[in-house]
Amino acid sequence: MADTYITRNELANGPYNLDPDLDPKALEVLQDITRNVIDNLCGKSFAKEGTTDAYVEKKVSGTGKDTIFLPKRLVSFEKIRIYSSSVSSVDYDEDNFEVKEKFISWNLYTPSNESARFAVFNFPLGRYNIGIFGVWGYETVPDPIKYLQGRLIQKMLKEKTFAPKFESEKVGEYNYKILAEAKEMITGDFEFDNIIRQYCDWIGYAVG
Repeated sequence: MADTYITRNELANGPYNLDPDLDPKALEVLQDITRNVIDNLCGKSFAKEGTTDAYVEKKVSGTGKDTIFLPKRLVSFEKIRIYSSSVSSVDYDEDNFEVKEKFISWNLYTPSNESARFAVFNFPLGRYNIGIFGVWGYETVPDPIKYLQGRLIQKMLKEKTFAPKFESEKVGEYNYKILAEAKEMITGDFEFDNIIRQYCDWIGYAVG
């Protein structure tokens, strides 16, 4: 089963008060459905990718400018690799860069590869020629997201659905809902929508 945001033990407590006799496989289905719906609505996964012992590389396209967009929220940052070809690249340590919310910009210009003695002031224009190595996502799932998943599961158990503005796709006994229209209301539930709006854009985070 894929990672979930809220556990069965957490769901057993208030305000969710999950039935202790609920079939574990049925709960797994609900956890998987609600996690995918949350990721879809927020436009990102809250699961953590990588560790400081095993950084994950994500490639982006160079813009020809000194700044590139981050492809996902960055928890910790190791280095950037600039590819000049499929077999040739130069690594630059984290000290060369400044992380600014959604962006990474050049700060210093010393390559970590001592044999490559040249200064770089812009990310070279190219298609997926910049590799960013780091830990991505969230160190821990934000409490509002865990609460949202718990409430969605609670509502699905009670009503076998949770959002009238969604179009239905059946998974066993439960309805998997996909957003039908992008309007002011997202799910049609004021509380759910307020949480989703907080995380639709990753504003003001800091790299730890």
